[in-house]
Amino acid sequence: MEAPPYSNKAGTYLGPVCTLAAIALALVISRISTRLCRMGALYIDDWLILIAEPISLVGVSLAIAAVMHGWGKPVAFFSPQDLKETLRLQFAIQTVWIITYCLVRLSVACSLLRYGLEKSWRWTLYFIIGLQLLISSSYVVIQFAQCTPISSNWQNIPGAKCWNIKPIVNYGWAVAAIYIATDLALSLMPIRLIRTLHRSTSEKILICVLMALGLLATAVACAKMTTFTTFGQGDPMQGTIMPSMWAKVEEQVGIVASSAPCLKSPMETLLKKLGILKEHQLTRPSFVADLSMPGMPYEQPQRGSDAVSDPKKEIRVDSLAVRSGTSASSNGTPEHRGETCHAV
Repeated sequence: MEAPPYSNKAGTYLGPVCTLAAIALALVISRISTRLCRMGALYIDDWLILIAEPISLVGVSLAIAAVMHGWGKPVAFFSPQDLKETLRLQFAIQTVWIITYCLVRLSVACSLLRYGLEKSWRWTLYFIIGLQLLISSSYVVIQFAQCTPISSNWQNIPGAKCWNIKPIVNYGWAVAAIYIATDLALSLMPIRLIRTLHRSTSEKILICVLMALGLLATAVACAKMTTFTTFGQGDPMQGTIMPSMWAKVEEQVGIVASSAPCLKSPMETLLKKLGILKEHQLTRPSFVADLSMPGMPYEQPQRGSDAVSDPKKEIRVDSLAVRSGTSASSNGTPEHRGETCHAV
């Protein structure tokens, strides 16, 4: 048979994937350093994303190695050894993606658990976490059990047995629909919290944009579903480029979206320089609640004539102090009992 014209679609994969890999790495580093500097500790969602990011970079490295062996060229231009290595690397890429994507989605859900105590809020997130673990576990089973022996995934072995591919594709359709629904839920749930913030409208819009970047993952998931209709068609070494690219971008957008809120402070600084946000609008910390303490006796502090004597005067309490159960003055003496406090 006449060989097809030479072409290479590797750039379609490497371009967006490598760009997003650099952005995701920078945001994760910023997120972890910010958390350690401000809080001195990491939450479970930080640990999950801290594990997911190196594994994601391993996936990028495996893809680059596959491209070096010819992934993206027509299969007619492969040597038998390069074809075997490329198929083996693709198997590893899929396995790494399953683990990484699971950790990213678990990180997003766990981060939202900190912002709500209602049973409906928490049980919804627990359901999403359990569903994600179940789906990821099923994908691992499919990955390693669909062909026996496993090495038949990347080389011809006499007597090898593989599952029918059609039910697996149908399962992929169902899982994609579930992912889209849960992505929408995870992206829209923070709106309920943002409505309670004591912030200006422009700041609320900024927070909304940063926290709703998960909608991009929903859009990517929809784009990925368009590749299901041509699954298994065309050249096997070129036809896998687009599905793999959309899957990897979906994972990386999840990392970016989960770490984007760490950009709030530099974004506020930029918007203030541009005149969009005013300095007087940034008066309270994010995610605040009014904690009134009625019933506690008010004692007039002994201060000079310039002291504020209004017992209803607002004060600001450091979030770390409130978290540890203290709101004392610098000399350790509690002050302003009966005043309204704004705490994280």
